[in-house]
Amino acid sequence: MFILAAMLKISSAAERRKALSTCASHLTAVTICNGTLSYMYLHHRTTESQEQEKMVSLFYGVMITMLNPLIYSLRNQDVREALKGVGKKYFKFDP
Repeated sequence: MFILAAMLKISSAAERRKALSTCASHLTAVTICNGTLSYMYLHHRTTESQEQEKMVSLFYGVMITMLNPLIYSLRNQDVREALKGVGKKYFKFDP
């Protein structure tokens, strides 16, 4: 919250964009991690929700661990360009 508040105080749009690109990967990882944990601790437990709890714990334990390197590597320009090339190859958009 403090990071977002500090970015909103920046007057220049170019500086705000640069600050957001610097912090976006970290904010994404923290949001995914905290969102999953919040759900696990705040949801109402019932006998029917055991399967859902398993999926959330699997997401927290495995998916976040696998997504973290990808999220942080997106800051690298070469990785972004490679992903754009893959996207253009497999997803052809015709307007």
